[in-house]
Amino acid sequence: MKKSNVIVTAIIVVLSAFLLWLWYSLGLNTVDQPLDLVVSVVWWALVAIGAGLTVKFEKDRRQRIRTVYVGDGRMYNPEIGVSALAPGARVADEIAARLTALEYGFDREEAPEARTSDDAPAWRYVVRTEEFKPADRNGSEKDSEKWEGEVVTVATGESRRFTSRAELAALLA
Repeated sequence: MKKSNVIVTAIIVVLSAFLLWLWYSLGLNTVDQPLDLVVSVVWWALVAIGAGLTVKFEKDRRQRIRTVYVGDGRMYNPEIGVSALAPGARVADEIAARLTALEYGFDREEAPEARTSDDAPAWRYVVRTEEFKPADRNGSEKDSEKWEGEVVTVATGESRRFTSRAELAALLA
């Protein structure tokens, strides 16, 4: 979750707790006996729902940022933009390097045309990464890489799941 979302949620929770304490310490809870409890419960439910929705939307936003479009000799990511693939490099390794460099900011690069001049698809694959955790730099077995998602073949619309870098490399070969 973005730091600003955490800060805003924390401020709302602290302010709400302070106002609830103030409400009871001033004895305002004795004025409208059943109504204040209902208002308090509804407010805390709204705060919890808001925090939950913020977490869900942030998770979905990050997943959309991790989407990579792969074409012949190039790839596109909404945060990084279009970049060339190194000749002879494994596509899965190139995607992993770009996913590791993501900052999950709010700036977006312009998307290229989805079709070429002869109306053929400009991209061969769409790699949607649901979860990506790079391996520990020390290479310890404890913190091994975790990479899950799906590969969609643009020409056919076929979707295939992968759970590792090796599976992704096999799907993109």
